[in-house]
Amino acid sequence: MRAGIGLITVVSVALLVPRIEAGKAIALKTELRAFVDPQVLLAMGITVFGPAAFFTSITYIAPMMVEEAGFSDAGIAQLMILFGLGLAVGNWVGGRFADRSLFGTLFVTLAAQAAVLLVFWFGVENSVIASVSVFLMAAFGFATVSPIQKLVMDRASRAGAPTMAASVNIGMFNLGNAIGAWVGGATIAAGFGLASPNWAGALLSLVALGLAAVAWVSADQKYSTAPAE
Repeated sequence: MRAGIGLITVVSVALLVPRIEAGKAIALKTELRAFVDPQVLLAMGITVFGPAAFFTSITYIAPMMVEEAGFSDAGIAQLMILFGLGLAVGNWVGGRFADRSLFGTLFVTLAAQAAVLLVFWFGVENSVIASVSVFLMAAFGFATVSPIQKLVMDRASRAGAPTMAASVNIGMFNLGNAIGAWVGGATIAAGFGLASPNWAGALLSLVALGLAAVAWVSADQKYSTAPAE
């Protein structure tokens, strides 16, 4: 079954995706230079801490909801449906608004993600608050993905490494996922309770928000003072 789906996917890509001519080759040395560019590093830092925020919470959502909010196994499954819907909505919203205002979208989504996680922490025992929080946490968390990826690609292009930096940035998302899961587990292990990953995730989201603010201010200064080519 999976092999059949895979085969259909390969054929569909071959037939439907437009052919794009290869661009001008870029030297590896030039590509690597981007990884010492402060703007690229700031953007990748946002990549790490933004997604880490909601993975801090969602990794431990089952025991959290069972023990703190009294959800059943069926209730957890329904929460995961809400989480999936949130991801879909967030992906659409982030992509739609990133082109209009990249940093504005980042500021709103990261701040909202932090706020939702804090509300989730305070209201974790209320099933309605918990359900809404799971949906919004996913929506705001995934709404950051498009603007973050666009920011990295823009900064990497300016630094002369549009391909490698964009590829490495996907690994930064995965690193953020791992860090978020570790931070959530660390707060529980430290005795702060099963709901503690929520406030820990809020702090990570605020770290990402701070990095976004620094990237915005420093980029504005850098590019506004750069000599015209």
